[in-house]
Amino acid sequence: MKSVKIWLKGARIYTLPIGLVPVVMAFAVSFRMMRFSYFEEPIMHLEQCFIQFFLCCMVAAFMQIAVNYANDYCDGLNGLDENRSLRALSSNNSKPLCDVSWRLANAGISPKSVLKAVIISAFISCIFGLIIVLRTGIYWFILLGIACFAAAWFYAGGKHPYGYKGWGEVSAFVFFGPVPFIGSLCAITYGIGIPETSIFINGGQRILACLLISCIPGAYSACLMMVNNLRDIKSDKEHGKITAMVRIGERNGRRLCAAMSIVSAVLLIAYSILIIVLPSAVPSIWRFYSVEVFLSFSAIVCNTSWHLFFAAFQWLLLLVIAIKAYKFTKCVLIGDYKNAFPMCVAQAILGALAVLLSAII
Repeated sequence: MKSVKIWLKGARIYTLPIGLVPVVMAFAVSFRMMRFSYFEEPIMHLEQCFIQFFLCCMVAAFMQIAVNYANDYCDGLNGLDENRSLRALSSNNSKPLCDVSWRLANAGISPKSVLKAVIISAFISCIFGLIIVLRTGIYWFILLGIACFAAAWFYAGGKHPYGYKGWGEVSAFVFFGPVPFIGSLCAITYGIGIPETSIFINGGQRILACLLISCIPGAYSACLMMVNNLRDIKSDKEHGKITAMVRIGERNGRRLCAAMSIVSAVLLIAYSILIIVLPSAVPSIWRFYSVEVFLSFSAIVCNTSWHLFFAAFQWLLLLVIAIKAYKFTKCVLIGDYKNAFPMCVAQAILGALAVLLSAII
């Protein structure tokens, strides 16, 4: 059990929600696409939707674990973790699995073992990814997977890691935002048994709205990396790791991080207003069939009471997110990165739940 706890701690499982958030949001959007389309066998398609969602979650989870192990391995080899305090695994830490100042070397794990963990995690992610490819017939997903693994490894690995040149935050935004969101949306859309001839490209406004929604998880992921890099800004300078926070300075970095959190909250609120005013106007790149049903605000109000209940619960979550965003902003601006870190993860989780509720509102 101690060995399992060590590897769970090293995998930094508290970051897993960041990888799962875009998948959950894509599932919610896909579910709404099904609700406002015509299906001959809706139950069958619903089951396939959940299967695709599960497969996408597995890809995202094991990819995230592989990324965390790879960063532990590469940063350790480059001496970027030497300044971290050694903490015993059995210490009286209230959050033993959320200790950001801990690494696998502290438990005596060799670099080769960590590298093996990277390979195993990446291999499991590949297996689930290949299942998605076979179920959807979208073979360009293989190239997308290769690009994701390359981005994960060369962030801190190789002779010229781009994470040490100021591009880490950008990569976190792209590969934990638009890429997994749109990729999962595509995997679910084309993997639930609907003929390709019945899937159509949406209008420009809905595509733009879809891209904006995909920025929400990307922003939270970038915020998480910003908090991490702001915390280590001094040691990164000493070791030659030029992050975006090092480039723009700690003061501007704090402002940028806080701004992205606020923008994410605003986008979530805008999305929630949209699904109330125009319930069938699903922000997505694709839509099913050529016939659509447009419901008005009055139609959703006249719907069953349980819809209103979930809508009220969603807005309660949005209120909590707004409060968290405010507290997160305060923590970041005063340099309280220890408390800002879990607040960022909490915002991402609550945001995913708020979007997930939209699937049944």
